Amino acid sequence: MPLYKWEGNQFKQFEEPAFEGEREFENLLERDAGLLLDNEQLLIIGRQVSSHEKSEKESLKCDLLALDRYANCVIIELKREKATRTVIAQALEYAAFVSKLKYSELDKIAHETSRQRGEHYNSLLALHNTFLNIKPGSLRQSSFNQKQRIIIISEGADKRLLEVAEYLRSYGVDITYISYFSYRKADEILVNTETLLGYPIISETQTGYTVEPEGQIITPQIFMERLSGNEELCKVAQKFFEYVNNCGATLRKRIELIRLTIGGKWWVDAYPSKRGTHFRVNVHGDFPMSQVAECRKHLSDVTLREFGISFNITSMTELEYAIQVFENIRNLILEGYA
Repeated sequence: MPLYKWEGNQFKQFEEPAFEGEREFENLLERDAGLLLDNEQLLIIGRQVSSHEKSEKESLKCDLLALDRYANCVIIELKREKATRTVIAQALEYAAFVSKLKYSELDKIAHETSRQRGEHYNSLLALHNTFLNIKPGSLRQSSFNQKQRIIIISEGADKRLLEVAEYLRSYGVDITYISYFSYRKADEILVNTETLLGYPIISETQTGYTVEPEGQIITPQIFMERLSGNEELCKVAQKFFEYVNNCGATLRKRIELIRLTIGGKWWVDAYPSKRGTHFRVNVHGDFPMSQVAECRKHLSDVTLREFGISFNITSMTELEYAIQVFENIRNLILEGYA
């Protein structure tokens, strides 16, 4: 993927590549990993972290180990050239190792990394809250490492690797595959990335939605009509649409559901039950198991899905709690635009 710059009266190609080896790119990603996931902030807590599970020569090492805002561990594997299928095996093996790490072990890794950087260190929880601007008390030590995410980033793309990654993702493995191209011109470094598989928050332009062709396009009016036999639920639904009107969302009519989007990214789908006893809501986002457990205390029929969670709304009390859930994900999207 050559890149050209207009200079005077002609195009001149940027020299390629910008990086002599993986370590140089690692240096930059360690300082700003937002390049990887559409500016999703990641806290890098370790680099070339060894598993210590095998002999010293065979021990697994992760290029970069990070935490997302929900304190899930993110394993980042970086390849200077096209990645092969073996990199997935390495990443999965390392993810299995990471899944066993307790908070105290992650804290030790982060402490050592901070020491090497010459930075002040208090605790992993304090570092995570400060770096990702998390309100103190929102997360506990037990919240850490509930899930593991894998990011593979390579120069160019490998079709076979992509096929394997797609297969794993279809079975619930949170794996993202990113290709990049780098360019150097004088003292300038340019990096272009493309997410081939995986995305932190589902984008309407990137993911299709398949429905039966005979379905009906749902409008707010049809939504309310389907619940008309339940007066109390109609009031709840009316309050739901008032929230939609006031939160800055765009309401999009789809076959058999209503979709809420901000800037082309959706975070909520809703549709009425056929019997008019409730309306179902899908919330797109990353939910750690601790948050899912809290939702199950306050909402009906909570189901963990690949895209996030689904639940029923049957009362005003449930709607009030659901709006808190909506706002949490919505704020994450808006923070990404800030």
